[in-house]
Amino acid sequence: MSNPITKVYLLDVPLEADYKNTLYFANASAQQSYFQSKVIGSYSYNDFTYQRKDNIIRIPEIYDNICHCNYVMYQNTNYSNKWFYAFVTDLEYINDGRTDLHIKTDVIQTWLFDYTLKTSFVEREHTSNDTIGNNLLPEDLELGEYICNSYMKDYNLNDSDTDLCYILGTTHMILPNATPPKEYGGGLYNGIYSGVMYYRFNSVQDIDPIIKAYAEAGANDAITGLFMAPKVLASNLLVSSLINDSTEPYTYDISVSKTYGLGGYTPNNNKLKTFPYCYLLVDNNNGATVKYNYEYFNSTACVFTVNGVLTPGCSIRMVPKNYKGVTLNEIEGINLGKYPTCAYPVDMYTNWLTQNAMNLSVATERANYKGGMGAAKTGVGTVLAVASGGLLGTGDIMGGIDQMVDASFDIKNIMAEKYQHSLEPPQARGNLNAGDVITASNNNCFHFYNMSISYDFARRIDKYFDMFGYQTNMVKVPNSNHRSKWWYTKTVSCNLDGNVPQNDLLEIKKCYDNGITFWRNASEIENYSLTNGIV
Repeated sequence: MSNPITKVYLLDVPLEADYKNTLYFANASAQQSYFQSKVIGSYSYNDFTYQRKDNIIRIPEIYDNICHCNYVMYQNTNYSNKWFYAFVTDLEYINDGRTDLHIKTDVIQTWLFDYTLKTSFVEREHTSNDTIGNNLLPEDLELGEYICNSYMKDYNLNDSDTDLCYILGTTHMILPNATPPKEYGGGLYNGIYSGVMYYRFNSVQDIDPIIKAYAEAGANDAITGLFMAPKVLASNLLVSSLINDSTEPYTYDISVSKTYGLGGYTPNNNKLKTFPYCYLLVDNNNGATVKYNYEYFNSTACVFTVNGVLTPGCSIRMVPKNYKGVTLNEIEGINLGKYPTCAYPVDMYTNWLTQNAMNLSVATERANYKGGMGAAKTGVGTVLAVASGGLLGTGDIMGGIDQMVDASFDIKNIMAEKYQHSLEPPQARGNLNAGDVITASNNNCFHFYNMSISYDFARRIDKYFDMFGYQTNMVKVPNSNHRSKWWYTKTVSCNLDGNVPQNDLLEIKKCYDNGITFWRNASEIENYSLTNGIV
């Protein structure tokens, strides 16, 4: 048998033994070509004796000439054509004619084409589908305070004083200088029956003479109600006219554009265009707000349907359309505040309604508060019981886990939310019992606020997603070879198979469990400013 001959090449490459970053190659030939292109000067040897794995290579060179060598590739030619790749963990000066290189196998590059990833629990990775709404798993990142990127209001109801009219409910109508009064029955208004007739008046000047006529006729008891309402609920256009019967609520749609404002920041990652980074806040300006997630509307805009009924104080409700798979999502609707009821001489009913109708929301709020406090007390009791007996020893367990946390988790911990944000402005919630002043200000309508995190927080989170992808928490085969520049993978108890020595196989699994980033081009390693599209 001929003397064993081994090829050894000394390299300088941008790879480190922590395996945070490594290179991806389409095949072994491309891999070999790259590494051979990184040979330092003329330091390639073709006549060494058999090289043992994870051992020492004795190089016949002075230390100073090869001190910048950080990587080697070698091939035991007489035994196989396989190339082994290894990190130089230490260079030891022996004498002027010899330097010992201590090496450790790069298990990823050495066995890159010899192992196959299997179904594993994937904790984080770069997605292969960044469609808006496709990646909604919470990230638990610091969001900062929300800002409003754009605002609009529903101009259909109460944009100005001219949008409102006065509705007189009466058992019979008295017109000035007309006797005797004419009797009438009830009517159907927007599908709701009333035993009295409703008349519409467009201004104070129109209705004042009517109130005076009732007083002069001693017929104030015939008036059952006087209230203000949006003109769109009262179908007649004529002044001082009887409102026509109608069997259906007054209905219209309103569309609000999805605004992914982020304070002017344009993200690389579409997850920032979903809740909690962006959302639509709807406010009735009278104590109720609802948040709507852009991604749950099945159209390019947020569309709502508004239904209104002509009753004292008016009953108006808005519901999202084609939201969360429901054509009209009544569960997540929002009611408008009451419109003012008006006082007039000797009318006990209106006095009662004025004093009590606007307080219905207060009563509801009080009931909800008491219910919430009861639930909170129960929850606190449970937590205290568990804390006192059920979680003993948790500190020891967590201490052990903490020692296993890798650098990417440390970054995640830094990015994590440190305090519970209030999602409402720092002021008393809502404007309960303020329907009159809101109506007088032409603001008793629905208000739409396109909310998002600020520019600074959006940029921070986007860069974090650039580096580490999205939280995945799914049992699947990890993504690979799906991005144009790089992709990150972090697993828990990674599963893989291959014709690989057992110790190296276990180390490869550890690389994935710790989190590893594959790069297509060595010159671009850690350059996260590049566009990293899905391929």
